[in-house]
Amino acid sequence: MLKRFGRVSLWRWRRNPLKRRSDVAEAWIAVAAAAMLLLLAPAVGVVMAGVGERSALDQAQGLHRSAAHLVEDAAATPARFSGTADDHVRATVRWTMPDGSPRTGEAPVAAGGKAGSSTTVWLDDAGRLQPAPPAPAEARSQGAALGAAAGAGVCVLVAGVRWAIRVRLEVRRRTQWDRAWAEFNANRGHRHA
Repeated sequence: MLKRFGRVSLWRWRRNPLKRRSDVAEAWIAVAAAAMLLLLAPAVGVVMAGVGERSALDQAQGLHRSAAHLVEDAAATPARFSGTADDHVRATVRWTMPDGSPRTGEAPVAAGGKAGSSTTVWLDDAGRLQPAPPAPAEARSQGAALGAAAGAGVCVLVAGVRWAIRVRLEVRRRTQWDRAWAEFNANRGHRHA
């Protein structure tokens, strides 16, 4: 008999007159959950990492760089929670469209830039300012984070479903035991008050 930590191992797989169908079902559910954790969670994580990376890289589609000039001095220090990179601030810039028309708007620029200095902005096909697309390393990081979150989500989902099924099986077993004890007591002639 295999014992580990005072418990008999693999008892649900052995012949036993006290073993119920719910015990076997619980054992097979544990095997299915383990297989899903070992196979499905990593597969979902890898797929979602690729999707996240491609999505981040697709943000660059249709965007192009353009030279621009600061219209005003940029703040020397970035404001907290400005929504820009740590060393960037938002400032008014001017750029020229391919048709020669000038445009003005707010874009993230290096902190401390002086009016008239040049900077780079990202424009869409309509000439509107857009945030800079992520670099390939940033896209990989975003994809990895999404993949890890998706894999963890699968793990939580599988563990939650297994737990819910175990609780349901336990309630069913207790009901069966109560019925069996009541039947046993009825056959022995005992009466309940």
